[in-house]
Amino acid sequence: MEIILMYVIGLVVLVIAIISIFKSLVHRVTVSNQALKEQIARLETRVNELEKEN
Repeated sequence: MEIILMYVIGLVVLVIAIISIFKSLVHRVTVSNQALKEQIARLETRVNELEKEN
């Protein structure tokens, strides 16, 4: 009985891990694309400002 319970708990943990990995990948792909474009634009303007100072 304990062995069956351990397998069930292991399966639940595995399913939760797979779901969390999938959610993090989806979130990373959808959010970071737009955020990265905005961050790159800010960095480019900052680099241009620093180059003009020197």
